[in-house]
Amino acid sequence: MNEDRPQVGFNRYLKLEWLDYAASLMLAGTPVAQIKLALEDLLKDQLSVGSQAVRGSRGKTVSMLLSIWVTAPKSLLWLRDSALEQMRRLPAAEHLPFHWGMSMAVYPFFGMAAESAGRALHLQGSVSVGLLKTRLCEQYGQRETVLRSTRYTLQCFSSWGLLHEVKEQSGVYDLSARHVLQEARIAAWLLAAALTSSGVQMAALKSLAQSPRLFPFQIEAGRHLIEEGGPLEYFRQGLDEEMVTVKSK
Repeated sequence: MNEDRPQVGFNRYLKLEWLDYAASLMLAGTPVAQIKLALEDLLKDQLSVGSQAVRGSRGKTVSMLLSIWVTAPKSLLWLRDSALEQMRRLPAAEHLPFHWGMSMAVYPFFGMAAESAGRALHLQGSVSVGLLKTRLCEQYGQRETVLRSTRYTLQCFSSWGLLHEVKEQSGVYDLSARHVLQEARIAAWLLAAALTSSGVQMAALKSLAQSPRLFPFQIEAGRHLIEEGGPLEYFRQGLDEEMVTVKSK
């Protein structure tokens, strides 16, 4: 039954610059009501131009931006606050891992789309719109909402510079480039976001670092990621399997 299917939620295309603007307002300590007005002003000439509809395209986009960086669920505030703390010292060009991780954590649909795309890229070197729609409909049901959200999510992957369309095959995408995360703090945060978004308590460190939902990033797995005060806790399972879990919050 459709009512038993998980919620989709991620139903708009988001530009990285919009996400960064929302995060920057949080970093500046701007009150929530003022952030909402600032986002609406930012988008007034880009979405639903001339319309004041609360649930129009602009209103829905503002709501998503707020959900990711401003009014995140209580259970994710530690993840958001940790991201903002690191973003404060980094240039905007290095904020992608945090936008990716928060999008996954707040919207499981985004994480599932990333995982499906990552698996396809690993197995066949490309991902098609059709395949992604099929995989997500298996999880979320054969609904128009799922099909639209799949297109929006894929548009994010593409416009964020992570996938590009193969010229010879319309609707088929391959990987643009992988971002090497050399700083342990950033990599550890992203692994914690991936683990949180997947809904599991623990994972093998090597498998988590190679998770298909992190396909745009290259992370070297190792104990160096388990820094003191970081979000991950390390332990061994059996003789040689290195495991991690997110520290209790």
